[in-house]
Amino acid sequence: MLIGSAFASPLLISELGEIRPYNEPLPKGPTADISIDVLYANLSLETNFEIETLTDLSYFVVLNITNNSDDWAKIIGLTFTAETQNYTKVGDNSKSTGESTTIRGWDAEGAWVDGEWYNLTWVPNEEGFYGPFEPDSEGYWMEGVQIREKYVNYKFVYTHMNMNGTWVDVSGRINVTRPLGWPPTEPVTDGIFFSEIIFLGGGEFSDKEVAGLQIPTAAPSGFSNLWAPHQSRLIALSDERKVPSKHYEPSKLEQLKTGEISFHTSLQSQLNGTITWDSSAVAEETKQVQLEITEDGYLYNIILSEDQMFVMDSFGVEVFIEPRN
Repeated sequence: MLIGSAFASPLLISELGEIRPYNEPLPKGPTADISIDVLYANLSLETNFEIETLTDLSYFVVLNITNNSDDWAKIIGLTFTAETQNYTKVGDNSKSTGESTTIRGWDAEGAWVDGEWYNLTWVPNEEGFYGPFEPDSEGYWMEGVQIREKYVNYKFVYTHMNMNGTWVDVSGRINVTRPLGWPPTEPVTDGIFFSEIIFLGGGEFSDKEVAGLQIPTAAPSGFSNLWAPHQSRLIALSDERKVPSKHYEPSKLEQLKTGEISFHTSLQSQLNGTITWDSSAVAEETKQVQLEITEDGYLYNIILSEDQMFVMDSFGVEVFIEPRN
């Protein structure tokens, strides 16, 4: 059998010693039944008069997340978006500033490159990650191939494949199965007021004073993202940041006062402890609401009475309702 393109003569699998088998994706199985309900949203948008090109955005949103299953469930993360209905953009003001770079690596059972089939790979790193290879690592042979791809501002940059210890640019020459949800697609932001992606399993993201309409966040280390059977918990999303004012043209802001807006939540979950099947699932909810205009901004509230208040936990993620003093 030929092993990539680094060898001058064929090698037999028996000469390679131990080969790590390719791990097929787990079969789909039972999933958790998760429901989501938006109970509270407080939104404020104010022009920054010192810097007219920026708008001060602040929001506080409370979601009720319920595990309707008879088993424990893990909430991986969720995306919440507040957007207008039937919005028509005026002019070309939808592009955000800055650069978005996305790199993803994955294992595939095999790949066609220049018409040749590759399904056996030497991995110099014992850890098997997709960054630079470490020359002093012991390494191993594996069934399958390693692929990594890069996109900048949602435009394709390259496809690299590990060809027996060397990352080779195979852009335009490869035919390989890509993971679900890849490549990344540019979000449509014309009608969005704000959006947040929060990973409840933890992570690290740098805080930016000036950001776009959507930001990634993560629960601090130690926060439990496990829901007991039939348990409901209140999760809060909140932020204060400056957003380029081009995202908030007058016709868009007018819809906050005169029309309905939409809250859309997408949540990823899996049953806790499942190792023999894929229990990942996505639950979604879309709710059209009419916001109440207040002195501070806009309000949607179907849970909190005047003599009650939200109290945040020590992680700044989960909230509880308590009486006001």
